[in-house]
Amino acid sequence: MFTSLGVIAPVIAIIATGFLAAIFGLFSAQQVATMNRIVFLIAAPALLFRNVVLTQFPELIPWGLFISYYGAMFVCLALSLVISLVVFAKRRQAERVIIAFGSCFSNTVMLGIPIILTAFGAAASLPLFLILAFHGLLVFSVGTFLLELSTRPQIDWRRLGPEFVRSMASQQIIIALLAGVVWNFTGIGLTPVVDQFLALLGQSAIPLALLAVGGLLARTPFRASLSGAAYMSVFKLVLMPIMVFASARYLFDLPPIWVASVTLLSAMPTGVFTSVFANRYQAAEQEASSAIALSSVAGIVTISAWLIIFQDLIVTP
Repeated sequence: MFTSLGVIAPVIAIIATGFLAAIFGLFSAQQVATMNRIVFLIAAPALLFRNVVLTQFPELIPWGLFISYYGAMFVCLALSLVISLVVFAKRRQAERVIIAFGSCFSNTVMLGIPIILTAFGAAASLPLFLILAFHGLLVFSVGTFLLELSTRPQIDWRRLGPEFVRSMASQQIIIALLAGVVWNFTGIGLTPVVDQFLALLGQSAIPLALLAVGGLLARTPFRASLSGAAYMSVFKLVLMPIMVFASARYLFDLPPIWVASVTLLSAMPTGVFTSVFANRYQAAEQEASSAIALSSVAGIVTISAWLIIFQDLIVTP
């Protein structure tokens, strides 16, 4: 138990530092937004590109890993969407899509990477970056398709392709991941100078991301559409990780470190791109922001619980 607390405590401390700095005016809203942009435009792409390039992809496709994570993710998406037809019957279809999206989309960059690598060390890199290599592409493609479908009764299939490309082209993290996969398969590798450059730049991603999370939480109204936020948080923090764990552990009997990594990744709070989608399509914007905030706070408890379950795999300094 103390080992797991040793992992989550520094993460919480950095988030709390960002939160208090924003509360006391040390970080303005604009400065928090700037930190967020640095993470997503520069630091995180460098971190992800380098790690994907250096990842030794297995010769055989790890279907068990992908099905465990993505299977649970899409089941939660579909289940949340179906149940929302009853629970949020009076809401527009696009709003229900945003709620379903927030029910299964993890905060992989700002919380997933730092917590998992801190907990399990380099051994978690392979399953973690195998999932992340295709995560954004799959999630954004499905999200864009459903939102376009729900906002346009007569959907123009010719427009869907350009809309998807526009959405992908504006996401540097996805570009970095795809570039990393392509570069990995070339077998060229990285020169020592480039590797050190990317390593130094990538190291700034984790502390900046955590500070930005704290700053964002300080300015997110928890009470705005609390019912929708709670609905998403239950799916995201409870149902999805349980499904991933059961599938990875009992259905596919994956190695313990793979089970731990993919389960913990699925247990991360709702990702910030839920709010990006909500703002772009002007649907369930308050629910999206509240879900990010509520699941981030409640996630302290649920992530700690999973770390206790996997404490034998935690790397101690």
